Amino acid sequence: MKAYSNTFQNTGGISLMIAGLITAIALCFHPDEFIPGSVLLSSWKPVHLALLIAFTLSVFGIVGIFSFLKDEVTLVNNVAYFIGLTGCIWSVSLVVIELFVLPGIAAHDGTIVPLMNMMDPGTSLETLQQFFFGAISIWILGWILVGISLLRSKKLPKYVGAVIIVASICIAVPTHFAGGLSGILHIVFSLLFGGSWILLGNPSVNRSSLLRHNIQKYINKYLDSSNGFLKLETD
Repeated sequence: MKAYSNTFQNTGGISLMIAGLITAIALCFHPDEFIPGSVLLSSWKPVHLALLIAFTLSVFGIVGIFSFLKDEVTLVNNVAYFIGLTGCIWSVSLVVIELFVLPGIAAHDGTIVPLMNMMDPGTSLETLQQFFFGAISIWILGWILVGISLLRSKKLPKYVGAVIIVASICIAVPTHFAGGLSGILHIVFSLLFGGSWILLGNPSVNRSSLLRHNIQKYINKYLDSSNGFLKLETD
């Protein structure tokens, strides 16, 4: 059982680091979704093909994270795992739609409008808008909860969870809900988001923190046993 857990952790960590690198680069070149006809731009398909690979790898990353936190079973961790995994899977489905469905519809209909306007009420894609916003919201919430779980964990430095939370909010909320970002902020937030995955998947961070955690645990165990021995001697 322990061998399987280590496999999940190692595979998840490597997957998350690769996903973070691909995501950081791809998002820097992601067209502004609020520009009319953005889905028809030449950069749209290669960027989303890269994101499809990255977001698929992030699913394995989520499994690896909570395999690493298997000894810290709490309600928050269980909820974070469920919503985080669901959000990552749904993010893959969104990228599939953005890559293979929306450009074809826009080209066929001659639709030169921003991405979200393609799903306005009264259009053929009206029902897709609810899933689109719902999936993005679940994806953001999932990573925020993952960050909260990491903040509460004794196995990782607190700054790792904080970076995950801040990066998830910065990349998702302005891009999808606040009208986009200036060019420089878009690049900064893209690198921050991808970098947060690389940081979380970095085995040197995980192992050094886990080593400190185990050392502290053994010290506490030794002190507890010493106190018991001293008490017996006193009696």
